[in-house]
Order: sequence, then structure tokens, then C-alpha cells
Amino acid sequence: MWRASARSGTRRGASPRRAGARARRGVSLLEAVAALAIVGATSASVLAVTGAGVRTAERARRALEATALAQEALARITLLSEASLRALPDSVGAGTFATPFDEYAWQAAVRPDATIPGLYRVEVAVTWDGGTQPLNTALYRRPASAPGRGQ
Repeated sequence: MWRASARSGTRRGASPRRAGARARRGVSLLEAVAALAIVGATSASVLAVTGAGVRTAERARRALEATALAQEALARITLLSEASLRALPDSVGAGTFATPFDEYAWQAAVRPDATIPGLYRVEVAVTWDGGTQPLNTALYRRPASAPGRGQ
């Protein structure tokens, strides 16, 4: 069945072992290419997820800073008298924050509630390039007693 070749000292025809080895080398190359494709696709997915995580962290940082700045602006408004709430001073109604938060600006609006005397609706909005963070609340100032209504 198998004859030895005079020149090379090998058997004539392809041995099953060598034919399998050649086939395995080709499959190994194919497997390597497939593995590289899988690693590349996985790396691209991981990179996309990491990028999304970084963007989410940046948005969260901005929202946290803007909320803290809105609370600061609201704290100034809470110190105002009822007369100042009715005619909000310009310095409290709008402006920009000091460094390092100078990229943020605020606007505030105060409106008396139509149904409850002494209640004021306060809206503070902190804005920056690409976003806005609103903060809404209510303030109560005890109304002055009307004359003739007892003490």
C-alpha cells in the first residue's frame, strides 16, 4: 500500500498524519484570524461602554455642581424680607458664579402664591453651555396682621 520513495526516503502519497497536520495548520490560521476578530469586536465594545461611563460621570458631576450652586442662589433668596421677595433685587435675580464656577449662570423668579397669603413660589435655574438645572421651592413669610384683627 505505502511505498517508500527512493529520493526522499518518505512514503509515496500523503500520509494521514501529515495531511492532518497540514489541515490543522490551515485551521489554526483561520482560528487565529477569528480570534483576532473576536478580540477586536470585544475591545470595541469595552471601549464604547467605557466612553459611555465617562460621559455619564461628566453629566452627573455637572448636575451635582449645578444643584449645589442652585441651592446657594436659593439660600440668598431665603434671607430676603417679604418686601424684597415681591420686588426681587437684580443682584439676587440673575448672575454668574465666581471662579471656578464662572461657566455657570443663574436666574431666579419669585411669585406670590394666589391662594395662600405669605407663600411665595421660588424658581432658580442654573445654566451652563449645554444644560440647565432647575430648582423649585416655596417660601413662607408670615403676613403682617391687618389692623383691627386683634393682636
